[in-house]
Amino acid sequence: MRDSSSPELCAGEPHRWCVYLLTLTDCSAFKIGFSCNLLQRLYSFSHRYFEQFDLRESLALRLEGEAQARRIEATLKQEFSSAQLSAPTWVREQAGGHTEWFSAVHFPDAATRLRTFVAADGQADLADPRALVGERLRLFSARFEAWAVQQARYLDDVGTTVAGPAAVRSELRSLRDWLDAYRSFGIDLFVDDPAALRFVRCIADRWY
Repeated sequence: MRDSSSPELCAGEPHRWCVYLLTLTDCSAFKIGFSCNLLQRLYSFSHRYFEQFDLRESLALRLEGEAQARRIEATLKQEFSSAQLSAPTWVREQAGGHTEWFSAVHFPDAATRLRTFVAADGQADLADPRALVGERLRLFSARFEAWAVQQARYLDDVGTTVAGPAAVRSELRSLRDWLDAYRSFGIDLFVDDPAALRFVRCIADRWY
């Protein structure tokens, strides 16, 4: 079965482990969790993560190891357990972590608590989640461009011949989501080949 819904930007060398507090753009809740690849984790929640989460207001505590990240995450979840909420309905089932969402009212307290771990560990530091994700997107921009052109050519060939639009809608949506992610982070694509960018965007916008 063909699986081309992602250019695998989420793969590759992991970053340092981090414990994150991710706030939602609708200010209803925040997520407590940990990961060594924040882009991969965000993408697992929603392919439109750049719209669903307010990464400018979110926080990430970078650490040296997984065990430490697990311990801090568990501490935070226990301390704010009384504020636990159900996961948003748009969170993808396969992402897991459905018990780790909390009322946004308690985000300032959780952020203050997260900062105490910086003082307690000289190797820990706070990072900007948006900067971490943007860095990874930039790192893999050339890989993405190659995937996007290949995907657009495939969709252009089959889009009107394979059982109508429904058969390729998910792949069109994925291409559009990745393009929109790069645009959301202000990262220019196909700088040396604007014709390729026009072609890819034209394909991605079909039926939308």
